[in-house]
Amino acid sequence: MRYQIVAFKTGDYDAPSQLVYDPRANVYVQSATLNLKVNAIEDLTITVNKESGLYNRGEPFKTHVNVYNLGNSNELVFRGRLIKVSRKMTSSGEFVQELVFESVIGYLLDTIAFPGMPEFDKPLTIKEFLAAITGFHNTAKGVDNKAEKISFGNNMGAIDNNLETDAGGKHKYEFDYKNCWDTIKEQLIDRLGGYFTIQVRPVPDEKRYVIVMGYSKMTEADHPDSEIKIGVNMQSAGVSVDPTKVVTRLIPLGATIDDKSETKQRYMLWSGKDNYRFEDGFVKSNELEKTFGIIYGTQVWEQVKDPNELRRLGQEWLARQIIVVNNWEIETFETDVITYYPGHRYQFVNNELAVSQLLRVVEKEVDITSPNNITLKIENTQSTLTEYQLEGLRMQGKVRELQTQSAKDQRRIDALLKQIQEMQRDSLVRQGSGQTVAGGPTEPVNGDWGPVIKHAARLMNVNIDDSGVNLVKAQINLESSGNEKALGGDDGLSDGRASGLLQFKPGTFNHYALNGHKDIWKGFDQLLAFFNIPNALSQITGTHGWSPSGSPRYTDVPNKEVSGGAKKLQDTARKYLGVPYVWGGAGGARGGNPYSGMDCSSFVSQVYKDLGINIPAYTVDMERYGHQISRSEVQAGDMGFYGNHGASYHITLALDNKRMIYEPAPGQSCMEQDIDAYPPTWWIRNDSMARIVAGG
Repeated sequence: MRYQIVAFKTGDYDAPSQLVYDPRANVYVQSATLNLKVNAIEDLTITVNKESGLYNRGEPFKTHVNVYNLGNSNELVFRGRLIKVSRKMTSSGEFVQELVFESVIGYLLDTIAFPGMPEFDKPLTIKEFLAAITGFHNTAKGVDNKAEKISFGNNMGAIDNNLETDAGGKHKYEFDYKNCWDTIKEQLIDRLGGYFTIQVRPVPDEKRYVIVMGYSKMTEADHPDSEIKIGVNMQSAGVSVDPTKVVTRLIPLGATIDDKSETKQRYMLWSGKDNYRFEDGFVKSNELEKTFGIIYGTQVWEQVKDPNELRRLGQEWLARQIIVVNNWEIETFETDVITYYPGHRYQFVNNELAVSQLLRVVEKEVDITSPNNITLKIENTQSTLTEYQLEGLRMQGKVRELQTQSAKDQRRIDALLKQIQEMQRDSLVRQGSGQTVAGGPTEPVNGDWGPVIKHAARLMNVNIDDSGVNLVKAQINLESSGNEKALGGDDGLSDGRASGLLQFKPGTFNHYALNGHKDIWKGFDQLLAFFNIPNALSQITGTHGWSPSGSPRYTDVPNKEVSGGAKKLQDTARKYLGVPYVWGGAGGARGGNPYSGMDCSSFVSQVYKDLGINIPAYTVDMERYGHQISRSEVQAGDMGFYGNHGASYHITLALDNKRMIYEPAPGQSCMEQDIDAYPPTWWIRNDSMARIVAGG
């Protein structure tokens, strides 16, 4: 799962924009947490340092951001405006800013729903109510403010006519000078139940976003075949059962008695009787008392004066009452294939906590910088006494089943849990950090600097496409016409004359130049210095001069050129990127088609097999096919193990000293990431592989 964050100067569709976070372009933030919610205002919190283009540039209620899910066809998952900026200093002395954005639902906080409008002082349908709200809001925002106008769609679900409704499914709403969002929340969602939705749809032809409201009694789809399951993709889960509102003896209260006393008494079960006992004033449930003990409570029926009717209503209330509320929170992970959406229901499978059931996600928390790991908050589920007791009996049965499991099965469950808990997933894409790259040109090819630009970008961990290359070439043509020896003017300043391919001033070039590449008259060295500038591509236009800003990203070239045997190993391993994880799958010593799916050990065995080395495809057996080395000695082809000697449970393959490649877990595919993001417990080197890597 991958995300991109783009900031806009204002809320207008064509407002100036800036890339804030995109691992493909090596544009990062210190942290970013996205909270997607049902029936609530969603939010995004970003922490940036001085290198970010958002630092000191965010304006509350003006700056907007879009968050795109790159793994799902660039789906727009969040659009919001900046509401708060906090300045902080970390324990290391670094200054950072925390920026909080609220979703576009927050626009409704700005406007007021006024009472006294004759057309709204009557029962309304849901559609008429939302028409009134959008009318209040859009009128208040003004005719010219297209960015914050809101409409409503036709997805108004069925209404439960037992909920304060008149004929035809109409309701009486109170417009009480509250903001439009609070009015929707109190008058629609909290009172009638159901689900409020907001969709943001870009309309490029009209250069605007359309914001559409909706309301439905039922929300989104069920996914009974999409399981969140222990031992597969569930990292942790918790459920708390809250029975604190249970009542076992109910005192029904009716209308207020109209008498001369200052005490406002109500009709009760003993009303009209001259002689009564305390026991005559309540109804009780023997079953509830047996389970929970004696707990008194009251319930008011404002229009009822007849004690017999009060007794009937009280008994019905006791029989229907919700006695427990189940609160759930689940930690799982996503991939480009598996995505969880708030409002949808998914199959939850963890028999140690509860019976398998469909649960609705109402909030999803995403750490955008480590997006595979997410936290799901689940809609509270409620139980009657009968359901509560049956669930208890089911759970007793499940406990007995678990107690009779074989030791072998239990060890398997424990191993899976440990594996999931210890795996901290990095991005599925290769983000580049100390990896080795193939050699490339340092001089223009037939006068074309394009290949040199691409090579320099790879060495500097910059992901650049053809449009980016053309942008740099346009800037080069503007500055020096491609002449790396070009000498420009001094602009009347004392900092020297602009020089070389990109017309760096000497002091500026020395500030960004990398060790071993400090010759201002070499175009390749200037390109390395250029890509050492934070967000370099956003600082040039190709149409006018430029002035670099920001702290240098590196002091040494982060990626080293590689050729020969190491490159052969890397190319062999990387051809399996994207092959799905299949426990006990094909590959290596097991034979079969490796592209049908491999697990961690058969993947490493397959790479070795491709290079003419035969090793087993079972992790523990693979431990003896090499001698142990230290972390600092790791090179291409070395094997990293997780767990103790003789009991390892996972294996990875080094691409160099910084990067590794491996098959991660069920539901994921062969991936590449930094070694230090998920460091193995220990390493070994196979001498046959080491000779291949050294010999080319």
